[in-house]
Amino acid sequence: MSNNDNTGKKIGKSFLSMFKRLFVRDKIELNVLEEEALQTPMKAVFKRLIVNKIAIIGFCMFVIILLFSFVGSLVFPLNEVHTELTHFNIRPSRNFLNYPSELNDSNIINIVSGVSFSAALTDDGNVHMWGTEPNLELPGVSDFILNVPQEVQDAFIVQIEAGMRFIIALDDEGNLHGWGHAGHGQTTLPDTISGPVLMVGGGISRIVAGSMWSAVILGNGNMHVWGSFQAEQNFMVPFEAMGRIVDAFAVDVNMILLLDDGSIMPMGVRGTEFYTNVPPELMDGSTRVEQVAVTNRNVMALDEHGTAHIWGSMIDGLHRFPEGMTPENVVHISAGYRNFIAVKENGDVYVWGADDYGQNNLPRGIENAGVHAVFANAFQFYAVDEDNNIVSTWGNRGYLFGSDHFGRDIFTRLVHGGRISLSVGIIAVVISTVIAIIIGLASGFFGGWVDHTLMRVADIVDALPFLPLVVILSFAIGDTLDQAQRMYFVMIILGLLSWQGLARFIRAQLLIEREKDFVLAARALGIKQRSIMFKHILPNVFNFVIVQVTLSYATFILMESALSFLGFGITEPVPTWGNMLTSAQETMVIQYFWWRWIIPGLFLIAACLSINMIGDALREAMDPKSQER
Repeated sequence: MSNNDNTGKKIGKSFLSMFKRLFVRDKIELNVLEEEALQTPMKAVFKRLIVNKIAIIGFCMFVIILLFSFVGSLVFPLNEVHTELTHFNIRPSRNFLNYPSELNDSNIINIVSGVSFSAALTDDGNVHMWGTEPNLELPGVSDFILNVPQEVQDAFIVQIEAGMRFIIALDDEGNLHGWGHAGHGQTTLPDTISGPVLMVGGGISRIVAGSMWSAVILGNGNMHVWGSFQAEQNFMVPFEAMGRIVDAFAVDVNMILLLDDGSIMPMGVRGTEFYTNVPPELMDGSTRVEQVAVTNRNVMALDEHGTAHIWGSMIDGLHRFPEGMTPENVVHISAGYRNFIAVKENGDVYVWGADDYGQNNLPRGIENAGVHAVFANAFQFYAVDEDNNIVSTWGNRGYLFGSDHFGRDIFTRLVHGGRISLSVGIIAVVISTVIAIIIGLASGFFGGWVDHTLMRVADIVDALPFLPLVVILSFAIGDTLDQAQRMYFVMIILGLLSWQGLARFIRAQLLIEREKDFVLAARALGIKQRSIMFKHILPNVFNFVIVQVTLSYATFILMESALSFLGFGITEPVPTWGNMLTSAQETMVIQYFWWRWIIPGLFLIAACLSINMIGDALREAMDPKSQER
C-alpha cells in the first residue's frame, strides 16, 4: 500500500473525529476537569455537598429539629399558664392506661388511680397494678407503688382506695394494708385507732383515701382520719353525724359523708364550694342519695330516682350539666380530679370538665360498647361493661418526656421552646448580618477615614462586656415588657452586639476584591459606587458570608439559651430551651429528675451540632482548594 493511501486514511479519520465532536457531543466522555469546567459554581458546590456525609447528617438532623419545633407547635398546642401540681416530677412514660392483659378475663370490682398509676381489684381478691412510679427513690421514699407487697398478694382483698401517691387495701379479715409514698404515715393504721377502738367499733367497714391522708369507717358508723396534719384538723366529724356514717367521698380538704338515712353532709374547710348551693332535699333526708362523686371543687350526687344533682365551683363548667344531657335516667356517676362522668340507662356516656389531657374526648365506638360504669380517679378513665370487663380507656396516658416541678408536660414545652429559641437565633442572625454587610462593604470599599472610623466603632462595640451589659439592661427594663416584647428585645440586643467579626471578614475580602480587574472596569464605565459594592463585589464574597452566618447561627442559639438560663432572657412561663435548663441549677434535680435537664440539653446540643456540621460542610464545598488536599 502506498504512502498516499495511508495519508488519505489518516485525513479521513481526522474529518470523522471532527464530525463526531461537532454533531455527536453527547457521546464524548469528558474527564473530571472538563466536567468541572462546564458546571456553574453553585452546581459544583451542591455536588460537593450531596456527597459529604457530614453535610447530609447535619442537614437531616436540622430538618427534623425544625419540623419538631415549628410543625409540632401547630400539632401540640401549649397553654403557657397551665399547671397541675399533683403531677410534679413524673418520669417519662406513656403507659398510664396500659392495664395488664389478664384483666380482660377477670371480673373487676373496682379500679382506682393516682397521679400516674392505677390498681384494679378483681372478684378473686387480687390487686393488679400498672402505670408509672410517681416518685423516684428519694430520701424517705423507699416503697415503690407498683410493687404490691407480699402480704397483700397472700390476702383476700375486698376494698382498695388510692391517694395521689399511695394505696390502701382492706382484706376479708378486716386488716388494713398500705404501700407507696407514706410521708404522713397514711398507709399504716395508727395505734390510736387499732386494737380496742376497732374492736369496740365493730371493725372496719369502709376505707377512704385522700391526697395525703386516709380514713376508716367503722361498723358502728364512726369515722377516724389520719395522715397530714391539715386533714386531721379539718376532718372533725360533726356530732350529728357520729354513729351514722355509711360512706365518705373525699378530695384534698373536703369530704362528703353519706349517712344511714340516705342524706349527705359536707365536711372539711368551711366556706369552700362544697358548702355552696347544696340541694336541701339531699341534706334533710327527704331524698335518698345512692351515689356520690367529687372532684377537687365540685360534687355530684345521684338520688334514688336516677336524678343527678350538681353543686360547687364554676371552674371548668362543673357547676352545670353539659349541653345535650338531662339529669334524669342516670344509672352511674363518677368523677376524676377535675371531671364528671355520667352513664345513662341507654348506655350513653357524658364527660365534662377540664380537658387538659383529653379527658372529654370519648373513644370511638364507646356508645356501642354497652358501658355499664366508668371508674374515674385522677385523670385516668376506664369504662366497663355489664360483665365488668374493660371496654375503653381514655384520659392522661402519661408524659413522653416527663413532667417538671409544676406538673407541666416537658414534651410540649420542648416543642414550643425550640420554636422560640430557633426563631430568636434567626432574627438575631439577620440583624447582625445586615449590619455587618453594610459596615464591612463600606469600610473595605472606601478605605481611608471611612475605614478607620467604622473599624474603631467595631472595636468599641467589641469591647463592651456582653453578659454584664445584658444583665444591666434586664434590670433596667424590669417588668415593663411582656414576654413577646422581651423576646424581640433579646433578638435585637443579640444582633446589635454581634456583627463585628463578620464585618471585619467582609472588609478583608473586599480589600482583595476591589483591586481586581472587573471592579476597575466597572469604575471606568462610570457605574455608581453603590452598584459596584452590592451588585459586583458582594456576590463574589457572599458564599463566604453564608458560611459565616451559618456558623454564627448556632452561636446565637447558645447565647439566647445562656441568657434565659441565667434569667436575663425570656422567662417563664414562656418556654425556651434555655429557661427549661434553669432547673439544672438544683442538686436534687440533677441527681433524681434527670429528664428535666438532660432532654432539653440534648435538643440544644443536637440543634447547634447540626448547624455547625452544615456550616463546616459549606465551607469545604465553597473552597475549591479543599478538594485538592
